[in-house]
Amino acid sequence: MKKFSHLLILLSMGIFSQFVTAQVERSQLTSRIENKEPTDNLEDFVQGQNNEMKRVYFFTHITGLVGQQVIHRWIYKGEEKATVTLNIGGDNWRTYSSKRVPNYWQGKWQVQVWQADLMLISHDFEVSYLE
Repeated sequence: MKKFSHLLILLSMGIFSQFVTAQVERSQLTSRIENKEPTDNLEDFVQGQNNEMKRVYFFTHITGLVGQQVIHRWIYKGEEKATVTLNIGGDNWRTYSSKRVPNYWQGKWQVQVWQADLMLISHDFEVSYLE
């Protein structure tokens, strides 16, 4: 019985360690992606001109999820505006999604990164347009 208990503990540790190794190494809100990397860091504020539609990108560098998918959820004032499913093609993978934000969607936004039913990270930011 004691050996069986130890075996269960070791098995559960192995299963748990698979989940722990999957992580977001880097994430960044940016105005553009070049060569699979963000060109700038918008941090938590996006500003556009009133007569333009602003496009923002959310860059994510993920390890430990090869062959799986993550989801970027773009949320505006609590309402999901876009869901983007991204395939993870390697153990050390850079990916991104983008959202076009019209001037009538000013205010608080959030991007969430999900893997199955687990939210890995979220990033809050605000969009404002100049008149």
